[in-house]
Amino acid sequence: MRYEGHSQMFRSKQPHFSVTISRGVLDSIFDECDLYDSHETGGKLIGTYQKKGARYDIQLSGVLGPGPNATRSATSLYQDGDYQEQVFRKIEERHPEIEHLGSWHTHHVNGLATLSQGDVTTYRRTVNHSKYNIEFFYALLVVKKNSGGNPKYEIKHYFFRRDDDKVYEVPAREVRTIDGPVFWPLPGGKTAHATPEPPTSHTPPNIERVKDQEFFSDFYPSLKALLDKRGGTVYWKGPLSLIDGSRAEVLAMENLDNGKPCYLVTAKHPEHALAGVLSEYKERNFRSARHAVLQLQADLNQAMYRQRKG
Repeated sequence: MRYEGHSQMFRSKQPHFSVTISRGVLDSIFDECDLYDSHETGGKLIGTYQKKGARYDIQLSGVLGPGPNATRSATSLYQDGDYQEQVFRKIEERHPEIEHLGSWHTHHVNGLATLSQGDVTTYRRTVNHSKYNIEFFYALLVVKKNSGGNPKYEIKHYFFRRDDDKVYEVPAREVRTIDGPVFWPLPGGKTAHATPEPPTSHTPPNIERVKDQEFFSDFYPSLKALLDKRGGTVYWKGPLSLIDGSRAEVLAMENLDNGKPCYLVTAKHPEHALAGVLSEYKERNFRSARHAVLQLQADLNQAMYRQRKG
């Protein structure tokens, strides 16, 4: 879908944008924001679109994580483009209709309620690049965390067009969230194309499992996914590296006993100073296995640091 130029008629028309987001994509974005509540984070947006005249209807159905070599601060994010390109090509092999639509990142950690001038400059340069494949660039910006609100975060949507200096913000009435299909990259070059099923009291959280497995495969490959055949639940087991070079043996588990899925984590470590931290996790529940493991690792490292410092 290479765009080759503009006619005068096209330039004279006011463009119109609408965005439809699969709920699983929005959940993934919010999960990433939860993991980095003091640093900017983000990712790449993938999906499809239809164009009729100056109207663009975008279907956002996937997100690529920032990658293992991404760097973050409270005011900046530099994504791992090589990683994202590899993952996108794997998805594209199985779903050639998928396009790279743009990027998302967060400003809720620094209080900036709109795109920075640096963002605008970067996105204009991207959409006008000779090798950029489509005629617009879609930017999703997380601007605020809603305390106890629904949705959890406030987001804004912006579009940039080739050879057009204007920044277009999409009004809320043109944005909708649906229980549509979601594309998730998986290890081994495969892709999950998951459509959420109507919830029941014991529906396995398949999409959450896929997101957890993708995360562990990328960042914690020592944690292996296993299936509890009796309960039909998944658990991850393996060593978790700590700041002193030692390892804790970790077990992260699904719990479906109460109908609504939650996740538990436990670990073993010979260091006595960590016993207090590990005991606190016996009754803690998390909304995903990756959140559980990341929080446990952070708490163990903090306890280890204090013990060494003391």
